[in-house]
Amino acid sequence: MARTAKKTASRRPAAKKTAARPAAARPAVGAQVMDLAGGLKALLGAVEGEVKAVTALSGQIDELVTKLNAAREEQAERLKALDALKGAASDGGLSSFLDKLIRPRMPRVPEVRGPR
Repeated sequence: MARTAKKTASRRPAAKKTAARPAAARPAVGAQVMDLAGGLKALLGAVEGEVKAVTALSGQIDELVTKLNAAREEQAERLKALDALKGAASDGGLSSFLDKLIRPRMPRVPEVRGPR
């Protein structure tokens, strides 16, 4: 009979051993989560700062474009007036002078180009 008892003991499924996590590992995981959350919060803050900077630059660009368009309109009106004056001039010297005025000049300030 000793033999039968031995067989039943070997047929029993072994109890699953649950590995107990050390108490020190739990706070480490919590600290990692807090570090991740802090890192994400810092990243979000940096992105928000960049968005504000881009928005401010966009506003400045809009303002400068508005000024440029106004200057172009004024220049176009002046050129029309000079062209009409040239058409009305009968003197050759005056026509030559007006031709020089109407001819576009190169900009006095060098153009700024961005990085390529």
